[in-house]
Amino acid sequence: MEKARTPGIDAQRKFWDWHWLNWQERKTLNEWTARRAEVMLDIIRSLRLEQPKFLDLGCGRGWFTARLAELGEATGVDLSPDAIAAARSEYPGIAFLSGNLYEAPLPVEHFDFVVSQEVIAHVEDQNRYVARAADALRPGGYFIVSTGNKFVMDRLGDVGWNVHPPDHIERELGMKGLKKLLRPRFNVLRSRTIIPLGHAGVLRMVNSVKLNAALGLLIPPRQLEALKEKAGLGYQMIVLAQRRA
Repeated sequence: MEKARTPGIDAQRKFWDWHWLNWQERKTLNEWTARRAEVMLDIIRSLRLEQPKFLDLGCGRGWFTARLAELGEATGVDLSPDAIAAARSEYPGIAFLSGNLYEAPLPVEHFDFVVSQEVIAHVEDQNRYVARAADALRPGGYFIVSTGNKFVMDRLGDVGWNVHPPDHIERELGMKGLKKLLRPRFNVLRSRTIIPLGHAGVLRMVNSVKLNAALGLLIPPRQLEALKEKAGLGYQMIVLAQRRA
């Protein structure tokens, strides 16, 4: 099988400009996005850092960077100039940078926290991406990553999502693969999945409406969902790691 061609940086930039221009039609911000954001913020708050410096990699229009700015000093970077222009307009008190994150002039060992929300599966070089995050962090700084769970993504079934155009990179990871990427530079501290989904393969039974309705007579629905998330059956993975000294 011929290996899929990786789109060049200009094609990637064009895709993300289109994505953020059409973010409302694409329902980029939704109840799942909100759930993921709150879980990540809860993890960040639990560390009780005093006025941390945040770097939001792949910040898009800056909505999550603005949430981070409530907790400390935040900087956002994104490949899309259109997204960054919108972010600067909506959040003028926050620093935003447009450019290729592999080449962006980011300070070394400056940040206390690097945030990567739904980005690592969409970059051309995942190892280099993780190294870039590590270099930006002070020793002992934290890296929190969210991304799709390949185990679930491969078993979603027909959920009515639009197929991405070829200029979009999509290289999903499983939990083992994500941790393996992080370990050369980081100690993995916490990991979890959220939002159980999927109706193909084994998930057809796990998420069966009839089965879950029957189980709901014995186990409260939120508790049942939590059990699935703990078992690694959530659509989203969230991992907290700490940069080694």
